[in-house]
Amino acid sequence: MEEEKRGLNLFEVLRDYFLYYAALGFSEIPFSKEFSFLLDQKEKFSKDTMEALFEKISKCEDCKLSRVRKHPVLDKNYENKRLMLIGDFPDRDDDYFGWPFSGPIKDVLQRMLFSIGLRKEDFYITLAVKCKPPAGRLPEEDEIEACKKYLLKEIRLLKPKLILALGFIPPKIFMKKAETFSSVRGNPFSYKDSLIIFTYHPSYMLKNPAVKRLIWEDLKTFKRLYEENFNS
Repeated sequence: MEEEKRGLNLFEVLRDYFLYYAALGFSEIPFSKEFSFLLDQKEKFSKDTMEALFEKISKCEDCKLSRVRKHPVLDKNYENKRLMLIGDFPDRDDDYFGWPFSGPIKDVLQRMLFSIGLRKEDFYITLAVKCKPPAGRLPEEDEIEACKKYLLKEIRLLKPKLILALGFIPPKIFMKKAETFSSVRGNPFSYKDSLIIFTYHPSYMLKNPAVKRLIWEDLKTFKRLYEENFNS
C-alpha cells in the first residue's frame, strides 16, 4: 500500500510540474535534473519493472501456499546481474528470512559456484515456486503453475544470457511433461534469448552423493558457456 501511495504522489507531482510550465507559456518542458529524477521514479513504479513484480509477488494469493507461508521468497538484488540462478522452492530458512538459499545450504551452493570461478553474488537468484509448502511436502502441480508466470516474467525483464537451474521443479516450467530429468540435465536449453543448464539441487546432492560427479560435469558445461558468452 505504501508503494502505491508513493506512485500516486509521484504522478501528482508530475502533473503539477506540467501545469506549472504550461501556465508560464512553455510549449515544451525544459530539461532539468529534477525532471529527469521524476521520470526515473515514474519508471520505477510502472507496472513492467522488477520492483512492480516484487510487489505483486509479495501480495500473491493465487494458490493455497499463500495461506501458510511466512514470506514469498525473493532476491531483490537484480541490478547489473547478467546471470540467473533458479532453485526449486523455499526451505524453512528461506521461508523465515524471505531470501533464497538462506540457511546452511548457501555454503554448499557457494562452494559449487567457486569450483567454476563464480560466486552466488554474481547471480540474480530466484525460485521456481516462491512460497514454502507445509509439512515438508513438495509443491503440487497447481502451485507450480501459479508461480510459473512470475518466473517467466523475471526472465523477460532481466534478460539473462545464462541461467543455472537447480532441482527437479525448474524443468517442469520449460520442458514437456514427457521429458525426464536425466534426459535434460547438462544439456543447454534455449528459452527466449537465454541458455539454461539444468542440474541437481545441492540439497539433493547432500542426500545422494553419487550425483556430485554429474553436477560437476554440468557446472563445467555452464562454465564453458559463460566463457563463450562473456570472455570472447
